[in-house]
Amino acid sequence: MKIIVFASVKGGVGKTAAAVFTAQALAALGARVILIDADPNNCATDFFLRDARLEAIAEHSLYHALVGTRSLADCTMAGTLNCPHALTIVPATPSLARAGVELAHDPGIAVRFPKAVRALDAEVVIIDTPPSLTLELNLALYAADIVLVPVGANRWTVGAFPVVADMVAHAAEASGRSPKLLALPAIVTVKEAEQLKSIDSWTTTSAVVLKNVSIRNALTAGSALKAGSLAGSAYLELAKELSA
Repeated sequence: MKIIVFASVKGGVGKTAAAVFTAQALAALGARVILIDADPNNCATDFFLRDARLEAIAEHSLYHALVGTRSLADCTMAGTLNCPHALTIVPATPSLARAGVELAHDPGIAVRFPKAVRALDAEVVIIDTPPSLTLELNLALYAADIVLVPVGANRWTVGAFPVVADMVAHAAEASGRSPKLLALPAIVTVKEAEQLKSIDSWTTTSAVVLKNVSIRNALTAGSALKAGSLAGSAYLELAKELSA
């Protein structure tokens, strides 16, 4: 199993889009993929499950797995929208925001959650995380094999990288595992991607996601990217790189 976490403490960097469309691309390559929505904003959940009943989503929310009222495996739902290839979702609802408060004095969750993730029936687990320093982000980093931080030409997206890097280092020290940390040039021009790749304080992915209005439109509409399109090809290349 490979656990891939998409993380940034800066919003608007294309983090959820990268998680969603990379998950689709990995599934298209034949991998058994589970996407865990660990963000109370639940945009990934809305993408894949917007035609599912709200009650069903609430019953399967990641919140229940974290607080122990349901196992993580029992929180999975089959993706019901725009899933040409099989995808399984662990959804989130805004109630997930309560987990950090309720588990503030339960350090054992940092051991239980990664163990539960690795017990899932999947070849690849994608975790989308909130754009803030939260319990959900921290738990995802404890479980991660690879951490992808989307970065753009905006100085604040670049400045968000070392914040995540520090959290990754802390999780690695505590868990004894060292996930691979990569910057993902996302929603950028060709020139901006070249500039980001030239920064020697990080390692970037080979794949880049160029600015393309179809990404935002597809995420908003809950529709898959067209196969062979510029955007679709970018996430496919990223999926292949992550599969290597």
